[in-house]
Amino acid sequence: MRRDWDLVRHRVAIAGRVFDATSEKPLGDAEVVISDMPQAFKKTLQFASVQFGERWGKMPERPDRTRSRQDGLFYFLDLPEGSYSVRAAMPSRGRRCGVVETVTKVSRDADGNLKIEFLHLMLPTTMVKGRVTAADQPAGVALARVRVKGSGERAFTDAQGQYVIAGIEYARRKQAEKPAKRTLLVSAQGYRTELKEFTLEEPGKPQTADIPLRREKG
Repeated sequence: MRRDWDLVRHRVAIAGRVFDATSEKPLGDAEVVISDMPQAFKKTLQFASVQFGERWGKMPERPDRTRSRQDGLFYFLDLPEGSYSVRAAMPSRGRRCGVVETVTKVSRDADGNLKIEFLHLMLPTTMVKGRVTAADQPAGVALARVRVKGSGERAFTDAQGQYVIAGIEYARRKQAEKPAKRTLLVSAQGYRTELKEFTLEEPGKPQTADIPLRREKG
């Protein structure tokens, strides 16, 4: 049985939810980390790292690190007052997602109670979007198929010729300093298949690629 002091000993200081920025659906198993913190909390972590030794670096749950639940919820307990940077990522999705980071503050009210800071962290997905048009369809070609060559992610254009392909696997070339080049394969009935190269600057950053189609020679 819990005693009264157990119920009040641990108090939520920062809480929030992680969402997919494209679908706006909550994300479970997102890694949420306090990346910057007041000096008082740094000392707490230093003491804990000594206490846990080699296990410290591999621990998925720590005072400064946690995972979101299936509904996207996460929280941190018993934090000293001050400014904090909170970062969320999705390692299980590889580099199909980017990273989101925000700054928040832990403070207390006049009665000494912690003010809970509730964050909405929108995790950006690596994506490409644009419009497929043609000389005879300047407003957009509907139901054109747009596919990422090689990896196979795909989408169909809407009535205005617009498409969005989210969750693309980001991959750099061998030269680490260069961004990733990818190619779209675009096809529609009555039109020639077209290739369109685009660049993924970094994971989670959306790119735009508009594609004009040409009529098949009849």
